[in-house]
Amino acid sequence: MRLVPIADLPPDARLARDIFTGRDAAPLLRAGVTLTDRFVEHLNRAGIQAVWVEDFYSHGITAEPVITGRTRALATHALLALHQEARQAVVAGRTLDPKATDKLSDVVDGILQEIEESDGKALVLADLCGAAAYSIQHSIDVTALGLLIGRRMIIEHGWLDYKGERHDDRQEERLFRLGMGLLLSDVGKLAVPEAILNKRGKLSEEEWEIVKSHPKAGVKLIRDTGAWCPLVQACVLRHHERWDGSGYPEGKSGGEVHEMARIAAVADTYDAITSERPYAPAKPAHVGVQTILAGAGTHFDPVICEVFARRVAPFPPGIEVELVDGRRAIVVSVPEYQVDRPVVRVMGGGGSPVDIDLTQDRGIQIAGWAPMPVAVQAA
Repeated sequence: MRLVPIADLPPDARLARDIFTGRDAAPLLRAGVTLTDRFVEHLNRAGIQAVWVEDFYSHGITAEPVITGRTRALATHALLALHQEARQAVVAGRTLDPKATDKLSDVVDGILQEIEESDGKALVLADLCGAAAYSIQHSIDVTALGLLIGRRMIIEHGWLDYKGERHDDRQEERLFRLGMGLLLSDVGKLAVPEAILNKRGKLSEEEWEIVKSHPKAGVKLIRDTGAWCPLVQACVLRHHERWDGSGYPEGKSGGEVHEMARIAAVADTYDAITSERPYAPAKPAHVGVQTILAGAGTHFDPVICEVFARRVAPFPPGIEVELVDGRRAIVVSVPEYQVDRPVVRVMGGGGSPVDIDLTQDRGIQIAGWAPMPVAVQAA
């Protein structure tokens, strides 16, 4: 299978994966259908920018999502209910109902299980939902990516306690708390007027201050729920703080920011860049990876960035790329030891597609990408 923009769909393209709008738990279209003009119109109306298709060029290519459609549907259903309760709480000037977050436990458990089962594989992180679904799907994808990074961090480095000492026990408990914090990290945005969140132009200073209030608003909302604990609070309150102190709400830096919140900062930034938002189009995965790596040691914890760089492929399977010589290709597979040098399938030229292993042919480069530092590749 391969990912194709809606505008470039070939005639009679066959859908390779269910399409979810992100605003409800049921798929808009099921895998296997032929994308007729009527179906394409539905996709355009839903704001879907690209779909996975099966065709001659993509035969045999497997592109595995970071979480399955079933788990995404479960998470969507739970978060829709949470957001409805949160909006009511904001209007009434109260905290969330103590039971409001109970169903999120199953979501975190499901995401964790799928991440453990896919360990070592190059996964597709994009959810492909339209901009209207951003608030829900962003929380789901940040959770999936944050747990992907967090699990590897704990395996390789252990976890930090409040004294700054590292441990390697109780890993599942720590990851569960991280998952809850990630899933709830943006709940405070429900206290921000939608007109500000969805504004297409530049925010005024007053509007920006309102947006920056959402971490504290989120902590206030969840303080009486079953999700409340210091680790969850750290993610909700500190996921916009930065390694160099340039973030918000309080300008904390380095070790002043809990390690879980530093993981959340990387996951949140990457997913925001690569998602379709009301005020900004989605950028390719490699742009998101470049942004995180460029911020290592300034905006982001460099150790977390190093783990991120080994777990998140800038060019995941099924994605189309352009080579520096102008040829178009599809990513076939990604080697675990060097995620920015995939096997690619060159299209066109009048003959059969040709697969090239970029780890073996160093003379071929992907346009728009600077090779990762050797230290990151070999770590």
